Amino acid sequence: MTVTAESAAEAEVAASWVRVGTLAALGSALAYGSTVVVGRSLARDGLDGAPVLTCRFGLSALLLVGFQSWRGSVVPPSGERLRALGLGVLYAVQARVFFAALGRGSAGAVALVFYSYPAMVALAELARRTTRWSARLGGALALSVGGVVTVVAVEGDLVISATGVLFALGSAALFALYLLAGDNLLDATDAVVKAAWTSGGAALTLAAVAVASGGDWPGMDRAPLLLGYGVANAAAFGLVFVALPRIGPTRTAVMLNFEVVSSVGLAAVVLDERFAPLQAIGGLGVVVGAILAATTRD
Repeated sequence: MTVTAESAAEAEVAASWVRVGTLAALGSALAYGSTVVVGRSLARDGLDGAPVLTCRFGLSALLLVGFQSWRGSVVPPSGERLRALGLGVLYAVQARVFFAALGRGSAGAVALVFYSYPAMVALAELARRTTRWSARLGGALALSVGGVVTVVAVEGDLVISATGVLFALGSAALFALYLLAGDNLLDATDAVVKAAWTSGGAALTLAAVAVASGGDWPGMDRAPLLLGYGVANAAAFGLVFVALPRIGPTRTAVMLNFEVVSSVGLAAVVLDERFAPLQAIGGLGVVVGAILAATTRD
């Protein structure tokens, strides 16, 4: 009886761990969706990517450091500090490529093409044998990829150029690498500290690029939009690092597909971007694929 009670308690703790991870991934997806819409608005107005993204990640780093200072140490353990900064450099490159895609396609279309990355993460984990293939996982990935293809192929207001597709796919590959690296290289670092150092590393990298290229910095009239950009980024970063150790990179990646819902929904309201019925079906496929993957057991 004691063993049964202990097993039940352990099972409940494990289930709670997964629930927290799932909710964190969903929260991160909503925050990322906000950054997509803000980024599209700024890119559509012709603003330079490096200075804009420097503001985004710099504000995010300040917010996360301030929050972590209230909780405890803001410094990663010895041995993981350079890794945390390196993760920020990787994310800076990914964000710059994604911003370039936003200048060549509507927010919803770019977001959906970008969401080919869960398939990339899953295939990488299968190759590394850290997850097992199943019909359910295969169906989830098929729905996700099929949904992306449908949105791109069908004519509607969600449009993207061939160059934009290439930028979005390149950004997806870099984000998949970022998720895998974040899950494997920073085991001992607190989630908020990871997010703060990643944001800081990205801000420093992009600031260097902006200065070297002589980029034009946004004016004060953009301050409210840039502040929202930084706040949403801080939430997205912090929550994704809460999710990774709880549900793993594959399920985190696919759960983040809910960014599509927030991206497309916000773009429809804020940017007046609409989609055709078949594109809506494709988007639904992405969401269903996310749910299937999140509820699949290894």
